[in-house]
Amino acid sequence: MKRLIVYLIICALVAVSFVACSESKQSESVKTIKPGEKIQITSSSLTDDGKWKTVITSSDGENKSPQLSWTPVENASCYAIYMIDTSASNWCHWIAEDVKVTEIELGAELENSRYIGPYPPSGVHTYEVMVFALKDSPDSYKGLFDSANSSVDDIIAALDVSKGTNGNILASGVLSGTYQTGDIVE
Repeated sequence: MKRLIVYLIICALVAVSFVACSESKQSESVKTIKPGEKIQITSSSLTDDGKWKTVITSSDGENKSPQLSWTPVENASCYAIYMIDTSASNWCHWIAEDVKVTEIELGAELENSRYIGPYPPSGVHTYEVMVFALKDSPDSYKGLFDSANSSVDDIIAALDVSKGTNGNILASGVLSGTYQTGDIVE
């Protein structure tokens, strides 16, 4: 009887060990960032010297939304994407709502998304792409599309509220680049 109990205990320990190792290997292969950490965004639509490529612009190019990718955020049910011209009164060029993926192809037509590429009237302008990881879809998406916005803080504050409760933003990141009308950057 004692041998049977010892055998069952050993079998249980081996099983627990196997499950723990499997879960550890699984979590290593699916990399996510923790809430509160900064989202690292990359884009093949941005040159090494920080310029947005002509293809994403509406004045000189094909008006395609930029290619983006980022690491998934643990417990995020969706993402929000904004592209803001910070040189022109926070002019909003892109609002993408309830994004479910973390890799977006050049020119992708996302559901619940509006995009118009950079078209600055003169001078060099800075365009920031902001990605927000959200617990749930927010109560509202603020921001006037293809128009000036008084504050990016108002946009962020709205994203942070879901079902009337604050704390909806798990993580965020910014990718910044410049563009000047006439720059031909392929």
